[in-house]
Amino acid sequence: MYCNAQMNEKMIHTYAKPDTDGLNMLRYAMERLNLSARSYSRILKVARTIADLDASDNITTTHLAEAISYCNLDRGDWAGRG
Repeated sequence: MYCNAQMNEKMIHTYAKPDTDGLNMLRYAMERLNLSARSYSRILKVARTIADLDASDNITTTHLAEAISYCNLDRGDWAGRG
């Protein structure tokens, strides 16, 4: 694997596993923002990358919150555009 974007589902569950608080925040975001299963995987991959940049072995709620904010920006309607 060259980068986190290349992780498959098994790798995500091994290397991008959030703690209990992070998982609860992610569930809340999924429901509140009506995100898909694909978004769930993308958020975990981005959170793993953010944790790597932070030199952290674990994904924290801070990493997840930042990843969720990026996912929300990616939705296309954040600036009032289609």
